[in-house]
Amino acid sequence: MTPDVLKNGKILVVDDDPMNIDVLRMILSDAGFANLSMLTDSRRAVSTFSNVDPDLVLLDLHMPHQDGYEVLQALHYLVPSDSFVPIIVLTADVTVNARRRALAAGATDFLSKPYDTVEMVLRVENALRLRFLHRDLQNEKATLERRVRDRTRSLERLVAELRCASMPLFSTQL
Repeated sequence: MTPDVLKNGKILVVDDDPMNIDVLRMILSDAGFANLSMLTDSRRAVSTFSNVDPDLVLLDLHMPHQDGYEVLQALHYLVPSDSFVPIIVLTADVTVNARRRALAAGATDFLSKPYDTVEMVLRVENALRLRFLHRDLQNEKATLERRVRDRTRSLERLVAELRCASMPLFSTQL
């Protein structure tokens, strides 16, 4: 997988603090990520997720209106069971309870504020790599299933033709 593929991944960032949004935009843009959607209102996370169809979500935990746990739960229902969209939780809450609760709610990874820029970029790249590998695997699976269906139909037709060819045209029994 080429670095260009990773850098073109669609990233949705949800954080109520405009300063955090600016910092994340700078870090991700400087790292070469171009497809960024930034939100400061968690109430718009679900609709934006549906419209953007992101490859990765970066999500703050403690926000007004809907917190990150509620957003995680809502996003869980939007992602089909055979799909995979990584969600990295970003928070200053470094308690074990916060980490466990976020991971139990469907977070893929966890980053603590303040961010280590290099670590963030590496985790984003790793999460996108997993997303694209999963998508490639799903595409390959669908291709193989199509081939099996096509070959099964061909075999069924061949069996039917062979049966017809071996049947006598006229019955000799009366």
